[in-house]
Amino acid sequence: MDLTRIYLFLILIFLGSCKPEKQPKTINRAVYFWKTTFDLRQKERAFLDENKVEKIYLRFFDVDILGNEAVPKGILRLKSKVSQEIIPTVFITNRVFEKTKINEIENLAERIVSQIQMISNSYREIQIDCDWTLGTKEKYFYFLKTLREKTENKIKLSATIRLHQIKFYEKTGIPPVDEGILMLYNTGEWRKLAIENSIFDPRTVLKYLDNLSKYPMELNFAFPIFQQVLVYRNGIFYTFIKNCSSQEILGETAFEKAKIEGQFLCKNDVQFKNISFRKNDILKFENVNLNEIETIKIDILKNIKANKTTLILYHLDEKNISNFDSKKISKLFSEN
Repeated sequence: MDLTRIYLFLILIFLGSCKPEKQPKTINRAVYFWKTTFDLRQKERAFLDENKVEKIYLRFFDVDILGNEAVPKGILRLKSKVSQEIIPTVFITNRVFEKTKINEIENLAERIVSQIQMISNSYREIQIDCDWTLGTKEKYFYFLKTLREKTENKIKLSATIRLHQIKFYEKTGIPPVDEGILMLYNTGEWRKLAIENSIFDPRTVLKYLDNLSKYPMELNFAFPIFQQVLVYRNGIFYTFIKNCSSQEILGETAFEKAKIEGQFLCKNDVQFKNISFRKNDILKFENVNLNEIETIKIDILKNIKANKTTLILYHLDEKNISNFDSKKISKLFSEN
C-alpha cells in the first residue's frame, strides 16, 4: 500500500513538471508615417526591409474646425509605392465633436470616406485617431458606427486608445471598432517644465496598465522612436522645435547647458530654427530609452490574452531611425 502511494506521488510530480511552456506572442511589425508627403528615402526603405515591417499606418489628413465647419487639413501627397500594407489613418481633433451636431455626423463620415478615396482606393483598414472625452464620447462613437456603415462593413476599423481610456474603460467606454491601438507615447504633461520626460515615462505607463488584461477588445501597441525639443519662457511652455538634436542646440553659441540634465539656457536673444528666442528661455531636449520601452513591452505581452498583436513604431523618419541602435530596434520588434 505504501509503495502504491509512492508511485502515485511520483506520477503527480512528473505530470506537474510536464506543463507546457507558454508560447511567445506573435508580433506583427508596423510603423506610423506622419508627414504630408509620402516620399520614402533610401534609409527609410532599408529600415522597412531590414525589420520586415508588414504595415504602414499612413496619416492621410487631419480633420479640424475651420470657422464652424469640420474640414480636412494637411492632405497627404502620395509619391512612394511600397510592398507593405497601407492603412489610411485620419487624425480628428476632439473639438470637431464638440462643435459638430449629432445630425451632422453622417455627413462628416461621408466626407472623410470620400477624402480617403481621393487619395487611395486600395485599403483594407481605416484607422481613426481621436482623443475623445466623456463630453464627446456619444458623438464620436456614433461617428465610428456611421463610418463603418459608409464603408458597407467591407473594411476593418481601428481606433487609437489613450492610457487613461484603458485604466478607466468602464467610464470612458469602448469605441465600436474591430481593434484598438494603445498609444504609449506623449505619456507626460509636456506643458510642464518639471516633467522629466513627456515622450515616454515607464513609471507613468505602469500606473495605467492595471486593467490591460480586462480590456474587452484586442489591442495593438504604439511606441515612440522620436526626439523633441520643448521651449519654455518664464517657466511657461512656448513652442516645440521639430527635427532638432542636442548637438544642433550646442552648435548655437547663444545656448549653453543648464544645471539640469537635458536642459539648455538661452544667454542672448537669437533667431534659431526660424524661432525667435529671448534671453533666459529654456530648451528641454527629450529622447526615449529603448531599454525602458523593451521592459514595458515584455510586461504588456505577459498581460494580454491574445496570442498575437502588432507593435507599431512612431514614426518612420530618416532622422528618427538614425538616432537609435538598429539592434535595439530589432529586439523591440522581436517576440519574447
